[in-house]
Amino acid sequence: MRISEAIALGRTLIQPLAGVHLTGDQTQGCAWGMVQMAAGRDNMQALHIASNRIFLTLPCGCTGNIIKGGMTLGRSTGREALDIAIVHLFNDHVMTKKDWSMEKLIDWLATVEPADPEEVQAEPVKEVVTDEVYSLP
Repeated sequence: MRISEAIALGRTLIQPLAGVHLTGDQTQGCAWGMVQMAAGRDNMQALHIASNRIFLTLPCGCTGNIIKGGMTLGRSTGREALDIAIVHLFNDHVMTKKDWSMEKLIDWLATVEPADPEEVQAEPVKEVVTDEVYSLP
């Protein structure tokens, strides 16, 4: 499952809440909480680790102090790991400023996220067909 797919599904399972991964009763949470609810804890952790290895320019143009995990401020040059970009966009732009929608976050994420490992493994192996005849000496 891709991160964008998990957020899209997860938002139907829990209510969005900035700054909290998941509430104790698991009825509210952030974007990564939505991923956990849709994909499971182990898959969420694997996706989180994979997204931590991808660095990109924040699509919102924010630099300096930006909202990060737990609604805390952190310094940014405008270039962040994808996992932090997701946190920032959800907490600051979707939930606080409301200048992004969940749909915009999901659509943007689908253009930059890593491939689903299961999709990559499921790609068919191309068979090479040739008309050449080989003979042994």
